[in-house]
Amino acid sequence: MTIRDTTAYRHAIIQKKIINLDSGDGRHVMCSWDTCESDGFELYKIRVNTAAPGAEPRHMNYVFCSERHKQYWLNNVRPGSNNNLPPGYRGHL
Repeated sequence: MTIRDTTAYRHAIIQKKIINLDSGDGRHVMCSWDTCESDGFELYKIRVNTAAPGAEPRHMNYVFCSERHKQYWLNNVRPGSNNNLPPGYRGHL
């Protein structure tokens, strides 16, 4: 088994870009992080229920280009996180 965050580990992960079928021209869906214009991958997708408690569920999918952008977004929407990355991601640039 390869060590995490090595080149061999990153190349072993299969990433599929998400295609917007509603656009008609097969464009890729962009990363949901505000300042990023990279394509989003199926590997970093989050499904969120945006309905009020007790109401019919309304699910929204958010896709990201990397685990780092996904973690930024998750910690940005949670109250009390102060937009910080979790402990395992703070040292990476």
